[in-house]
Amino acid sequence: MDVQIKPGDIPIIDVGGEIDHFAVPELEHRVMEFIDTGHASIILDFSDVSYIDSAGVALIILSIQKTTPLGGKVGLIVIDKNVLKILEIVGITKLVQAFALYSSLDEALADMSGDHSG
Repeated sequence: MDVQIKPGDIPIIDVGGEIDHFAVPELEHRVMEFIDTGHASIILDFSDVSYIDSAGVALIILSIQKTTPLGGKVGLIVIDKNVLKILEIVGITKLVQAFALYSSLDEALADMSGDHSG
């Protein structure tokens, strides 16, 4: 798990492999740490994620619930079709106010930082 903060002060948490009940506690700790220190928006880079279970879905929902009152949102980068399908089935992709789905980090940064020039 790699964490970085890009221009615009948006934390990016880069996660690979499987997001299951084994991986979620550390990921949740990182996400909540950023939100608790005043970051209204966060990007979860799941570009290299091949599987997500209910614990991972619950973490995304929790992140949305925590960022929404701050006026922020959760940006999620997903490439794997199976992961995307799971997110669609549980309805997360319909939460357009507090959540955005992207296919690349550049796309997420451009949209969430307000830089639409590139």
